[in-house]
Amino acid sequence: MTLTFSRLLADAWTLFRREADLIGRLALPLVVFPAFAVQLLCDPLPPLPPAPRDQPMLEAWIAQVGMWGQANAIWYLLADAIGVFGLAAIAILLLDPDRPVVADALRTAARRFVPFAVASLLVAIPVGLGMWFFVLPGLWVQGRLAAAFPLLARATRPNAAQAVRVSWRATRGAGFALAGAVVSVFLLQWLAIVPLLSADEWLRQPGNDNPLVLSLVNAAVALLGGAYHVAVLMIGVAAYLRLARRGT
Repeated sequence: MTLTFSRLLADAWTLFRREADLIGRLALPLVVFPAFAVQLLCDPLPPLPPAPRDQPMLEAWIAQVGMWGQANAIWYLLADAIGVFGLAAIAILLLDPDRPVVADALRTAARRFVPFAVASLLVAIPVGLGMWFFVLPGLWVQGRLAAAFPLLARATRPNAAQAVRVSWRATRGAGFALAGAVVSVFLLQWLAIVPLLSADEWLRQPGNDNPLVLSLVNAAVALLGGAYHVAVLMIGVAAYLRLARRGT
């Protein structure tokens, strides 16, 4: 059966609907809440100085970013690590043939956290570079590597580098289907999150501060970001199951 992006999205949505309760129990506290906490409690990244920008202005901005990183980067890294742990637990919960309960999935994810964290980093580097040069190459790479987490969830001896290599090899020929599925959820998230980011920026300007509204905006941003990560994981699980049935 030909793997198409519409079929992947349909499989991912069916899987999510069937397991929505269990996924929510893990995604909300472990993927969404940490992202919300850092947005709420950490300082925002210093904005670029207004144009026209000269060398002293850019140097001052770089210095401000460095100071921001010293004060806040550790909390963002911690939130990302907790998010990886949550996504790992969801993958294990969905793919373990013994159908573990949430507590068992969390314990297994804790034991396998290092391979999942390393795989997340190995995926994030090429995806980030692709997104920086142009968005679509990054999303294409993300689609090709989306099966890495499912592979780790099913491995008896999880190895991050091997999972990334196998995902890249197994999805050969299905790159456009995976990219189409990832691009679809990315566009939905982007269309929803852009006005929220604009609202966040406006609410942080002097005279516009409203802590309650800002908290609601930050919560919505975190929820959309978490939904995107869960959606990509669902696409990866759907692709893994399809490819496994084909013996790829």
